[in-house]
Amino acid sequence: MLKSLDSLIGFTAVILLVSVGVTLLTQVVTGALNWRSRNLLRGVMTILNQIDPKATPFAVGQIAGAVLRHPLVARAEGKLGTVIQREELTRILLELAAGNEPGGKALDEYARQTLKKMLEANGIKDPAEVLENIHLLGLKLEALRPDLPASMQHAIAVVTEAPSQFAGCIHACFDETMDRISHRFARHTSLVTAVIAIAVAAGLQLDAFEVLRQGAEARLIVPQTWTWNAAKLPGIALSAMLLSLGAPFWYNVLKDLVSFRPALARKEQELREQRQSPSASAVPSWQGEKGNL
Repeated sequence: MLKSLDSLIGFTAVILLVSVGVTLLTQVVTGALNWRSRNLLRGVMTILNQIDPKATPFAVGQIAGAVLRHPLVARAEGKLGTVIQREELTRILLELAAGNEPGGKALDEYARQTLKKMLEANGIKDPAEVLENIHLLGLKLEALRPDLPASMQHAIAVVTEAPSQFAGCIHACFDETMDRISHRFARHTSLVTAVIAIAVAAGLQLDAFEVLRQGAEARLIVPQTWTWNAAKLPGIALSAMLLSLGAPFWYNVLKDLVSFRPALARKEQELREQRQSPSASAVPSWQGEKGNL
């Protein structure tokens, strides 16, 4: 039993090693295609359309791009951000409408006027005043409730000072939109991972059945020649499916198997000692008992 577990641990270690490479390649591809930022941009545009369905796609695209290039959420060199919080979105929209965004004007006049009308229709007539009120309330909360996290203080200030119609509109659609964006990105990433896993398994001719047979040695058997061997096709297909599960999955599996091994080793040692111990089935002697003549 212990030998079988060692073979399984070796097999899992090999799959984990190759899965790390598949995961890195997936990150490179998704990063090069900028999928996370593009999905987030689409999500912000969806939220803006919910706030004002009559806004033109050109203006909505400009506003969403300016939001994700804001220093609060942008990546290095002004690239589109990949993560944004609900309160950050509210504050940035107010800054853009008031013309107070850092780093110069991020919107042309048409897009800015569209954003102002969008906010005005939801109860904000003076974005600069609302921003000032949020800032002042944030300072008060910092002095009165220093135990609260900074993010919580900012959220309270935004919800309190921003008109309920505007804040409620963003709160109503933000979480749902971001969930859909996350699911879409996860589907795209899973597809890329599956394609890369197939390519890696086929390129290495990684036969899962052969690796399992060599699992006790915990080493990857690289083929000497790169000629296609149709007999390995089932094993390669299985390897591709296993690799597509991702490195985190196989790391957890390997961790569980390694942690289970000492308990199994102790159990086998106990059974071995019991088998090697002398039998205690000797016939007892009865003292003082007399037989019949």
